[in-house]
Amino acid sequence: MFLRILIILLISNFSIAQNSIGLFDSITKYKHLNPSLALEYGLEYEKINLDRKTDKETIQFYGAMGEILSNMGFDASALEYLKRALKLNETIPVDQKKFPEIDELPGVLLNIGNIYFKNTEYEKADEIFSKTISLYEKISDEKAKFFGINTAMSNRALIKQVNQDYTTAEKIQLKVYERRKEYGKVVDIIYSMNSLLTISLLKDEVIEAKNILASAKSIYDKEIQNGNTNPILKRNMGYGFSSFGSIMQYKKQFEKAIFYLDKSKAYLNNFPADLAAIGSRLAECHLGLNNLDQAEKIALKNLEIKKLNETEKIYNYRVLEKVYNRKKMNLELLKIKDSLILISSGLSTLKTIKSLKDLDTGIKLADSARELNESKIKYNTYIYILIICTVILFFSLVTIRINYNYQKEKGNRLQTEKMLISNELNQRNRELISKTNFILQRNEYLKKIKSKIETSNSSEENYERISFELNSVINSENSYKEFDKMFVSVYPTFYKKLNELAQLSSTDLRLASFIKMNHSNNEIAIISGLSLRSVESQRYRLTKKLKLDKNQSLNAFLTSI
Repeated sequence: MFLRILIILLISNFSIAQNSIGLFDSITKYKHLNPSLALEYGLEYEKINLDRKTDKETIQFYGAMGEILSNMGFDASALEYLKRALKLNETIPVDQKKFPEIDELPGVLLNIGNIYFKNTEYEKADEIFSKTISLYEKISDEKAKFFGINTAMSNRALIKQVNQDYTTAEKIQLKVYERRKEYGKVVDIIYSMNSLLTISLLKDEVIEAKNILASAKSIYDKEIQNGNTNPILKRNMGYGFSSFGSIMQYKKQFEKAIFYLDKSKAYLNNFPADLAAIGSRLAECHLGLNNLDQAEKIALKNLEIKKLNETEKIYNYRVLEKVYNRKKMNLELLKIKDSLILISSGLSTLKTIKSLKDLDTGIKLADSARELNESKIKYNTYIYILIICTVILFFSLVTIRINYNYQKEKGNRLQTEKMLISNELNQRNRELISKTNFILQRNEYLKKIKSKIETSNSSEENYERISFELNSVINSENSYKEFDKMFVSVYPTFYKKLNELAQLSSTDLRLASFIKMNHSNNEIAIISGLSLRSVESQRYRLTKKLKLDKNQSLNAFLTSI
């Protein structure tokens, strides 16, 4: 029976492991081809590997999920995965890291830099891209180094491009293009040509841009004829047309923009996220041409896309807002404004900004820790020499030091024992004082009852009243005995603190202890065997002795001690 259970468990674990491997491969495969599908595989992988021990694959998974979410426009969620990857990378041994030569993950940093870039934090993005290049230069994996440096350089060029430093941007992109040509990977060559095409258009060199696009198309057609079915090749060719269309839209040449954007759709039909962005641009172009019906139709169709990110939603809602405003469709306009207010409430954006700030702080702290470690390594040699010299002196003083520590420990122990005995005696004294005061109070009350007996008539009514008062005293003794025992054990310093504030009688202390335990005036009267008026008088006198303000509550004051 046991053997059967063991076999079942082994088969089950093997099955889970195989599923896990398959899911991880699917995430990698569809990361660029179909981000939505890759995301679904990723969530399933995370569910299966919830309790998995951290290793290289786990860290790669979190990095991949961050990249997928970022490409889909969900930056806040992407940052959570990317931060997780960075944090886990710090916990594994050096020999298990993807790049043992460095402590950080340059690929993850690249994606973080992209998120800074999308959120217009260009200076910070450039800082991260520069850091990424320096990290890639230190690793021995030549392939990862080559592609990583190319991507980081290209991203730095984009920052120059945004800042309208087209000359510098072009120089960087040309350098990346030459590197990629030398390597010979056509997919990346066409991607670089798209970058150069965009810069030429921004510089108003339209003929040069058309020549670059034509050259890219020629290379693409040749690859297709040779049987290259890589979908990324097709996507990158589509980017060439969409880049042309985007710049034409930027320059308000809407008819040309529509022409190129429509062409790009044929290449990007298997890439939903890219199609959504093109759809948004087409809607804006038709709006620019005052084709209101067409703009409305495209925008509404775009908003039906599942998992459409907030940026694209805002673009399309803005188009509809302008369309309905021009058409005087006030009811529809109000609905659109409500949708915009809901999306633009800033929850996602604020979350992204907060995550970026937290991440920035975390990266700075990690950098400081690494610098500190490097400094420690530098001075280790000097420390070892110092240790050797110190050891000689140490053995000379060790006997004295041990004896000193022993005497000190002995003295501390005696002092501790003395304090414990003193505290115990003080506690017992407090209990004795409390009980003595209670007995005195009770005796005084019994004397009064005795006096009443001696002076009163022996009527049944008087007898019952006196009997009731005696029972009250008996009950008060039992109640107070239990109360006092509990009180001094729970609040051993209460009486001491009160006596430091004022010279209080035993009656005052007893009343204070009852109030501290949240007893009402009626309850105190019953426990003490006093009238309600007597208790109220005692409260008044206690308030005066403690010098409390008129607006200051006695109950609140005593509770706070």
